[in-house]
Amino acid sequence: MPKTIYPEYQEHIGGLKMTADGKQRFFINVGTVTQSALHHHDYAELSYYVEGTGSESINGVAHRIRPGTASFLLPHHMHKLESDPGLTMRKYRCMFDLPLLFGEHEDSEFSRLLYGIGTTSPSFADFDGAGAERMTATMEQLHEEYAMPDSPGRRHMIRLKLSEAILLFIRAGNGKCSVPPADERDETVKMSPLLQYVHLHYTDKLTLEDLSRQFRYSVPHISRSFKEHTGKRFHDYVRQLRIESAITMLLHTNMSVTDIAAAVGFDSFRTFARAFRDMKGRTASEFRSLMRESGGAAP
Repeated sequence: MPKTIYPEYQEHIGGLKMTADGKQRFFINVGTVTQSALHHHDYAELSYYVEGTGSESINGVAHRIRPGTASFLLPHHMHKLESDPGLTMRKYRCMFDLPLLFGEHEDSEFSRLLYGIGTTSPSFADFDGAGAERMTATMEQLHEEYAMPDSPGRRHMIRLKLSEAILLFIRAGNGKCSVPPADERDETVKMSPLLQYVHLHYTDKLTLEDLSRQFRYSVPHISRSFKEHTGKRFHDYVRQLRIESAITMLLHTNMSVTDIAAAVGFDSFRTFARAFRDMKGRTASEFRSLMRESGGAAP
């Protein structure tokens, strides 16, 4: 019987650092990749492939990769990829906190388009011809801007070029969310709509009964499937999402711990405090202080 592969939570990626004001993280590089196991993380990721071929899956939806393909993940979207045998893929990899895109004022249309990726629009886009040239140039400019830390208006320019790249990506997807036929999906895909729903609604009062009504599966079936496909019980899985979201807020906002507990979906501060200590070995306030003293390096 083959070993079950569980999605991995990637807490840290080298180079992903806060901006000068200490509020948002941003990083971009050009590198090679041959394989990445199923995982998720608390930042968004835009990839643009320039060499090689392979396949990539986001929330269970698979897509062929070739030069000119782009993919986009919202925080905590499940993701895995693999190059074709004997080949290596090369890509621009851009990782960032979503608030970086909006500055002081959030654009409602852009926000709707952005948060619709993976649901109302696809997580993949293929660029050709003039479209590929423009996307390549945009990613090159974004990479160059990142390499000039002392340039005037650097953060604003990064926001502009990053927004341009994402809007080109959304336009290339034509606003249509493609889902492969059932016979083309692997076992993980059968859970992907449910997992995607949880990742989008984990700050709500989410229960197994809610999922049962939404997806018309029995509570015991959903409970067993969650354990099988994630390696965690449903309530533990939701708790992890909430705590990791709380950590992001602790590091990158000045919200009170009480407000953060409510924002990430805990019914009471006592429940949040107990869950945080169980997962991190210290209180949320202690964690925040320690992180600030260490300059942002997680313990």
